Amino acid sequence: MPTGSRQGKGFVRDFVGVSLGNYGAITLSFALNVILTRRLGVEQFGRLALLIMAVQVLSCLTTNWTVTALIRFGAQEHAASGSVADIFWARVRLVAPWIASAAVLLAVAQDPAKAYFDVTAAGVWLLFGYFLLNSLLISLGAVFQAAQQMERYAITLFADKAIAVLGVLLLPAWLAHDAVSVIGCYALSSLLVSLWSLAVVGRRMLLPVRMSRGTVGRLWAFSLPMIVSTLAGLVGTQWIQYAVIKHYLPFHEIGLYSLANQVAGVVQQVTIISSTLLLPHFSVLVTKQQDQQIATFVEKVIPHGLLVFSLGLSVLVLLMPPAVPLIFGPDFAGSVPPLALLMVATMGLALFNTFMALSYAWGDTWTVTVITMASAAVNFGAALLLVQSHGIQGVAVATVLGHGTAALMILAAVQRRLGVRTLRFALLALPVALATLCSFLFEGTYLYYLAGAGAAVLSTVLLIVSFGLFRRETLPLLFGGEGRLPVMIKSGLKAFSQRTG
Repeated sequence: MPTGSRQGKGFVRDFVGVSLGNYGAITLSFALNVILTRRLGVEQFGRLALLIMAVQVLSCLTTNWTVTALIRFGAQEHAASGSVADIFWARVRLVAPWIASAAVLLAVAQDPAKAYFDVTAAGVWLLFGYFLLNSLLISLGAVFQAAQQMERYAITLFADKAIAVLGVLLLPAWLAHDAVSVIGCYALSSLLVSLWSLAVVGRRMLLPVRMSRGTVGRLWAFSLPMIVSTLAGLVGTQWIQYAVIKHYLPFHEIGLYSLANQVAGVVQQVTIISSTLLLPHFSVLVTKQQDQQIATFVEKVIPHGLLVFSLGLSVLVLLMPPAVPLIFGPDFAGSVPPLALLMVATMGLALFNTFMALSYAWGDTWTVTVITMASAAVNFGAALLLVQSHGIQGVAVATVLGHGTAALMILAAVQRRLGVRTLRFALLALPVALATLCSFLFEGTYLYYLAGAGAAVLSTVLLIVSFGLFRRETLPLLFGGEGRLPVMIKSGLKAFSQRTG
């Protein structure tokens, strides 16, 4: 069999394996949330979100900004020697002072931490232990990626969530309603999967221990810019929003907003996948300097996908009022309003992620960095301003403003460079925006469903006409080599276009 064919099959196998591991982990996370919302209740679920926030922030500040370097340089070292020991231990040397500083700071600030998280001293150090174990697991996952052992990396993703679910289910009754006990289950899961990973990685991959000054220098030079981008991205995440909510509102509100964020995060995976698939497509076109094909794809193909996604989000908005209390329990009905707003924010994220792929293909990384910083600033500032007057709905509005800022800025940047009127693509958010507006105007009445569905459908029809979508002349683009849509979707769109053509 030709080498290229073997490599192609290997790539497909790795892609499928990681996808299955990733989506298996997402499915288990969703199931875990269903279990936890019903066991913990709103207040303890909010406390759990705040505890996980602490771990995420600590990871971003101390270790996460070096993971990409571990994968990049580790892959090069493994290709040359079959080992990643040099880069692995150089990274340990680089992050060890940061972790030690965090431990010292936590020891000094133990009493304020106990008060802030409403836990005991043992709970504070359990949280730090979970941070260490989770960081180790992430590092070993990066080693698997560097060694091109993607199936094993996929196993770590799935196994970590599976063991956590099992641990939560096996908690004795007197611990089942305590957020700190859940953190203990997470820590145990990270420990067990890390031990398995170490056994599979083997001595040859990580030994002997060596920390050459030159490798540490290369690692530091590569990772230093990522500190800025990591911190900027952190400011705009839900983790910082939880801290804002905690400052002004009780744990109960964090619990409601945390559930809304996690459900929205599942939907947002679609935008991440689409960006991942678009990047190589755009990269090939940029390499071949096929600017006209890029412009045609952006103008004729992308609006179809964005409009379908917007309409799908509007359907979710309509289904949320009965679905959320049914799945997660009636106590979480208060998650519905912020979740509806987060669906609008998700559309902004879809616009940003779509054209971020094109910007990366062009090599405009600084454009994306500046936009990320601006979006984070808007998100954080608006959250501080709106949480006091509008509670968690105000924080959700801040997320809409942040993602909307990112979407408009990247649309403007692409329009300026490509010459296609991409700013008008913001109008494709109308179906979900109008459905969400109706959810607030007619809340608690059946008129909400009629008005929301009517507004979403009418705006969709108007956008189809305005953008000239689903016409016969666009079928070659949608169903040919550039579109690469699944057969069932192709058939449905063909039928639709024949009716509207």
